[in-house]
Amino acid sequence: MNRVLRYHAAWFGVGVAMIAVVIAASLLAVSGPVSAPGIDKIYHLVAYGALMFWWGMVQPRRRVAWAVSLLLLGAALEFAQSLTGYRTLDRWDALANSLGVLLAFLALLTPIAGLLPWFDRQLADRLDPGAP
Repeated sequence: MNRVLRYHAAWFGVGVAMIAVVIAASLLAVSGPVSAPGIDKIYHLVAYGALMFWWGMVQPRRRVAWAVSLLLLGAALEFAQSLTGYRTLDRWDALANSLGVLLAFLALLTPIAGLLPWFDRQLADRLDPGAP
């Protein structure tokens, strides 16, 4: 299967924006309590899972590097939170980040990893039907 993405630059930009949102959400002050106890762990799992899954589709040959990078990003942001004075380091958040990366990495070993390449081809076919 050809996994070259026609709109790679756009998908790369979406991934960079996703990372920026995670960094901002991790370091900004939270105005109120989280709606349910422990729900923030789900947010961590989903955020880091989404990042891993996205980057694993955009740059499939760099999946291991992305997994390591995202694990380090999660740990660094947890540490950075402890320096803010209004956020705290939470090892359970770090664990949820890691679990999200792991689950997404495993999902990338299945056919679902072809979702973005499929969408990219569909988009290319509709926007430029005469292209190869």
